[in-house]
Amino acid sequence: MKGITFTGNRTLDIRDFPMPEPGPGEVLLKVMASGICGSDLHVWRGNHSFGVPGGHEPCGIVAALGPGCIRLKVGDRVTVHHHQGCGVCQACSGGEVLLCTNKLLSGVQIGGSFAEYCLARERACVPLGGLSFIDGAFMACVGGTAYGAYKRMDPWPWQSAAIFGLGPVGLSCALVGKALGLRVVGMDIYAARRAAAGNCGLDSIVDGTQEDVVAQIRAFGKGPEGWWGDGVDNLIETSGATAARELMIPVIRREGKIVIVGVGGEDKVINPSQIHGSACHLIGSVVYKLDWMWELARFMATSGLTFEPAVTHRMSLDQAEEAFALADSGQCGKIVFLPHGDA
Repeated sequence: MKGITFTGNRTLDIRDFPMPEPGPGEVLLKVMASGICGSDLHVWRGNHSFGVPGGHEPCGIVAALGPGCIRLKVGDRVTVHHHQGCGVCQACSGGEVLLCTNKLLSGVQIGGSFAEYCLARERACVPLGGLSFIDGAFMACVGGTAYGAYKRMDPWPWQSAAIFGLGPVGLSCALVGKALGLRVVGMDIYAARRAAAGNCGLDSIVDGTQEDVVAQIRAFGKGPEGWWGDGVDNLIETSGATAARELMIPVIRREGKIVIVGVGGEDKVINPSQIHGSACHLIGSVVYKLDWMWELARFMATSGLTFEPAVTHRMSLDQAEEAFALADSGQCGKIVFLPHGDA
């Protein structure tokens, strides 16, 4: 089968790999869609070569079952939680497979989803029902990350939310926020990403290069009538950029909630006195729990939420070099590989 493997320092190789065979409790997945995530860019930019196909947003059709599989059957359409825990420890029992000390990460320890086929543990698979394969690829990581941020923030439907960074995670956060009934403002420094956000139903989009960014976002928090509040009720920081993080507390209303999703540098940008003065809540959020993935599937089916408006490019595995260069430039929304053609 064909797959993409990272070879270090912004290089990759498109090569043939042996067809994987499912072991006990595993399924062989025919990958129909898999997106490029910011984490994939970190691996691609790094110095390591893992020797297996990269990618960790698998979604597709069950092609074969290993011994002991009892829930799925060949032909089922599924998405996969890419942190595949041991299944028996305390963390896994609570759905927090990210905390499992024995977990396997797709595209790193085991072959990932930038390939025509990949393996997945049956317990990590969630049926798609009528959802699209592209939506399933989002659910595997970036869309699930967005949903997890809101679960941890627990906003009220009529509140406001600011999204810092309108890359794939930020666009996903915008789409989930609108589906939850929030008023959403997005901010980014890249014109291409602001343009992509125009397809995602945001109420307002702010150019992050302007000098009055704080004033614009605080004004948005006041609502259409200008009386609701001074600052936004909720904020999700997805960019990881120091400049954006420095604006988090200045734009949040008193006792507002800030969820930090983006992975960035180690600059110390938050003054504890600001936290004290604003009485804001700071929440860290990494991906989401396995049981929340099932919940997201149900929410999407009932609310009509789809992540497809965040997709700007659909590409083949053979276009991998072009795809990663484009993703690295920041001049796009979500890029999705379709290893078997249209999904």
